Amino acid sequence: MDTRIFKIALVLIMAVNLSCKKEDVTLAEFKYADQPNAVTCNSGYDDVLKEALYTFENDIVNKYDPKTKNKLRAYRAYISNYISNRTALDQTISAHSKAVYDVLKSKKELWDGNQINYNGAVIKCLTDNMTDQSLKQTLKALITTNSMRSDLFAAPLSSNTSYARDTNLATFMALDLYFSKFNTVDFTTVNLSANKAKAQPIDFNKRPAPVQQTKEIDHTGHDHD
Repeated sequence: MDTRIFKIALVLIMAVNLSCKKEDVTLAEFKYADQPNAVTCNSGYDDVLKEALYTFENDIVNKYDPKTKNKLRAYRAYISNYISNRTALDQTISAHSKAVYDVLKSKKELWDGNQINYNGAVIKCLTDNMTDQSLKQTLKALITTNSMRSDLFAAPLSSNTSYARDTNLATFMALDLYFSKFNTVDFTTVNLSANKAKAQPIDFNKRPAPVQQTKEIDHTGHDHD
C-alpha cells in the first residue's frame, strides 16, 4: 500500500514539474532589443510584447512591401487582406515570429482558449492606453458587451492609421489580428525559412528615387529589417 501511494505521489510530482516546464518558455533571441519600448503594462513580459510588435511589422513588410519597406502600406495591405480573409499566414510567418508566438502562448492569462483574453490584464492595459478615443471606445464597447471579434475591430482600422503613432494600439493589433491566428496554422506544412526577408537585386542603371518621409508609421525612427 505504501509503495502504491509512493508511486502515485511520484507521478503527481512529475506532472507538476512537466507543467512548470511547459509554462517556462523563453525566447532565445530578442532581435529588436535595441528598439524603444513599445508598451508599459508591468506584465512581466513587456519585452516579449515589444518583440511581438516589431516582429509583426517586419513580417508584414516582408510580405506586402519587401522592395520599398513602407510600413504604412504594409499595414494597410494586411488589414485589407485580413478583412477579406486572404492573409495567407503560411506565406507570412517567419521562424522568429513562430518563436515569439510559442512564448506568448505560454502566458496563460493572455489567452481564452484559442483566442486572446480580451478581459485579461494585458489587453486592458493596451486598451486603456490607446490614444485614439474613437477606437478605444469601440474596442471597450465590444469587449464590455462580449461582442468582440477580430473582424469587427479590423473594419474601422481600414480607415484609420492611429497605429502609426500608437504602440499600444499596434501591439493589440499584433496580438489579436496576427499572433492569435497562429492557432489555426498547421506548422508541419509551413516552410518558415521561405518567409524570411530576401535581399533585393541592385539595378545599377536605376536612378535613386526621391526620399519620401514615412515617419507616420515608423514607431522608432529606425528601419526594422
